[in-house]
Amino acid sequence: MSTIAKEIEVEIQTTPNLSAKELKAKFQQMHQVQLSESKMRRAKTIALQRKDGDHTKQYTHLRSYIDELLKANPGSTIKVDVEPCANPNLKTRQFRRIYVCYAALVKGFKFLGRELLGLDGCFMKGKYPGQILTVVGTDGNNCLYPVAFAIVEAECTDSWKWFLDLLGDDLDLPHDANFTFISDRQKGLIQAVESVFPRAEHRFCCRHIHENLRQTWRGDLYKGLFYRASSATSVPYFNMAMEEIKKTNLDMFLWLSEIPAARWSRSHFSGRAKSDMLLNNLCESFNKQLVGVRDKPIITCLEYIREYLTMRIVTVKKMQATARGPLIPQATKAWDEIQTKESKLMVMMVDDVTYQVKILRSQCVVNVGDRTCTCRRWDLTAYWLDTWKKVYNHQIRPIPGPDMWTPSNCPTIITPPKHHTQIGRPKKSRKKALGEKKKLAASKKRKRKIEEVQEVFSARGRLTRLGHEKSYGRCGGYGHNIRTCRAPIQQ
Repeated sequence: MSTIAKEIEVEIQTTPNLSAKELKAKFQQMHQVQLSESKMRRAKTIALQRKDGDHTKQYTHLRSYIDELLKANPGSTIKVDVEPCANPNLKTRQFRRIYVCYAALVKGFKFLGRELLGLDGCFMKGKYPGQILTVVGTDGNNCLYPVAFAIVEAECTDSWKWFLDLLGDDLDLPHDANFTFISDRQKGLIQAVESVFPRAEHRFCCRHIHENLRQTWRGDLYKGLFYRASSATSVPYFNMAMEEIKKTNLDMFLWLSEIPAARWSRSHFSGRAKSDMLLNNLCESFNKQLVGVRDKPIITCLEYIREYLTMRIVTVKKMQATARGPLIPQATKAWDEIQTKESKLMVMMVDDVTYQVKILRSQCVVNVGDRTCTCRRWDLTAYWLDTWKKVYNHQIRPIPGPDMWTPSNCPTIITPPKHHTQIGRPKKSRKKALGEKKKLAASKKRKRKIEEVQEVFSARGRLTRLGHEKSYGRCGGYGHNIRTCRAPIQQ
């Protein structure tokens, strides 16, 4: 078995997602040897263990790995929490949680100027399941900026409170900090934020609110009404949007009224975060990068995240080198769009700092001295290029390989965690929304039709119209002909 594993090790290194069936076909093609899929599956497990390491043994080396990280990145915070032990004389401690926050990310976050963080969690799979908790900010160019992460036993109020307490210490956030968080409305997380930061502004992701809303009120009409209310930047416009919802559907209006507007509408955001973000896509994007590593051993997983964070800083610095002007690329693009629309604006000067700006039936008051506008659209954003560059002035340093690690001086050895049954079944891919399911089903149906066409063509040796949608020339529509076309005949 080890010989077979050695033979397929190169294939596993390049394409680790190959199935046992595909590996079996490749092995038979190379060596002309018949193997069963079960044998190839066992060989793949051995090859992956050689590549990624052993799930159990990596916990015993975890303290040495942490020492190397702290040595290369001084000022970073890495905390390991273990299960309570009744016998203090035991030389082993059972792993429970680990929290990682690199000093380079903390230093950069303090230059962001945006007191906004997204919170989310995703499943850890493999031999020891758990959850990866992530906290992600947004930089000046509206791109994700990971700040810290943790691997915990489960996503619950207790683990979130532990995570937020450590995060507050690293970011110097007092208990009564007026900070801003955005999340997907997990019950345990809501309670944890209220407990650790009772005065924080906690926004809810509008996409998840809409997913709950569309279970009862489906269609583009209700979707447009909801996002019109959430996107309103001033209270009068928000009230107008809610009044329109009330006239359209009273039940939907009452359902939305139960959620505080400060949690989901820009009109009620404080503006301290300098971000008008309504969606928690930052955490979703970061979690997507972790899909291929969530079933790996603990050190392999931590190393993958460190390498990704390092490469991201390098990528952004290359982007900054090509930027020109005083504004970030996103703000420069928005400024160019404003210049093309300025001919439609009617500006009237009131005094040295106050101006009245009018476009169609909308009118705003701009104060140049205070840099404010009654529409509040620009009060919620920040966009200077110099600030964006200062965020990425620090790097996360690499460490040598395991054979060069210094053994830890800690008298106890960490052992693998308990098996914690997760709430819900871990999915390989994210849960699809209702509209996405229909599109996916239509795509699969069309793919089956194409496969049928290919089978008929190979059997008959000629093309057929099976699976081919032909448009009718008079109206340009599909699925009918001249006898069933309902379009009016043009004279």
